[in-house]
Amino acid sequence: MVRHAIPRRSGKAKAEARALARTADFLPALLSGLFLAAALLLAGATAFADDAASERTERNKGARTVLGAPASGECAAAAAAGRFDDEAVASCDRAIQSERLNRANRIATLINRGAINLRRRAGETALADFDAVIALDPKHAEAHQNRGAALVLAGRPGPAVAAITTALGLGVRYPHKAYFNRGAAREALGDVRGAYEDYNTALTIQPDWGPAEAELARFVRGRRERLAAQLGERPPAQQ
Repeated sequence: MVRHAIPRRSGKAKAEARALARTADFLPALLSGLFLAAALLLAGATAFADDAASERTERNKGARTVLGAPASGECAAAAAAGRFDDEAVASCDRAIQSERLNRANRIATLINRGAINLRRRAGETALADFDAVIALDPKHAEAHQNRGAALVLAGRPGPAVAAITTALGLGVRYPHKAYFNRGAAREALGDVRGAYEDYNTALTIQPDWGPAEAELARFVRGRRERLAAQLGERPPAQQ
């Protein structure tokens, strides 16, 4: 949408802009490791990580085609393949708008479309899909987890922390990935201790897990660099 004037921002808007700026500092790294609990049609929750071939295989096994609902099948296949092109979204749109889906299939198709929209970096659009799922099933843990990912992408880390905390309370299939995402959201808020604790919890749940190990190593490097800088600023010891 083209804006013809720039309105004055309220105090709340300025605070949100500062949070977004903090998010932008680490968002590229976050998105490369952002794990979405993306349910593939009637398959329950599975994980999305573009660089994890084993998880792509799991998603492919999870995809199901709904008989009599070809667009739903196309949407599921697109999500399973990690696609995010216009036709992938269009297949999900057709399924939701024109096919007579039962409640379970509608929920799964909405989650698939939300996952595709997240890959397209369309956080607000994905958020609408996960909100629609939660309206149908308020206790859908993976929808809350995905909602948190969408909120991070949209530059709203505070609500993202709340959404992922809700997901953990409901019980998600991959809690280590939920903790990882919440750690990223907390880091965007400047809650360094909380972020470290979440990354550490993720690694405790899933030992030797690369993404969490990398984040914790980054924390250690940062602490050492800050300490070295502080020591370098100190005056020489008196003889």
